[in-house]
Amino acid sequence: MESIRQRKIADQIKKLVSLIVDQKIKDPNKGFITVTHVKMSGDLRIASIYFSVLGDKEQAQKSLQVLNRAKNFIRSEMAPHLKLRFIPELRFFIDDTLEYANHIEQLLAKIKKQENEK
Repeated sequence: MESIRQRKIADQIKKLVSLIVDQKIKDPNKGFITVTHVKMSGDLRIASIYFSVLGDKEQAQKSLQVLNRAKNFIRSEMAPHLKLRFIPELRFFIDDTLEYANHIEQLLAKIKKQENEK
């Protein structure tokens, strides 16, 4: 279960990473990245950052590579804004919940169509 402190720090990191990625990373392969969720480990040393990208899976992989290359830069940019003893390690993950929800929606529509045909 997530503590209040974990949630507050996760929200702060989400905002900071969003700003840094949007304004300071100039890589053309970045794409349109949206940070969707941040999870903090219990000891606040690891931040798992989930993001979505406008485009296909290939673009998402390119964006993941860009973020992984820029990890240390993002950490150094976040450091002055976080009041923590240790700046957390950043781990980036592609958030596929929207894709999964669309898949479920298509399956439900298919079932409804089949029921209407009967």
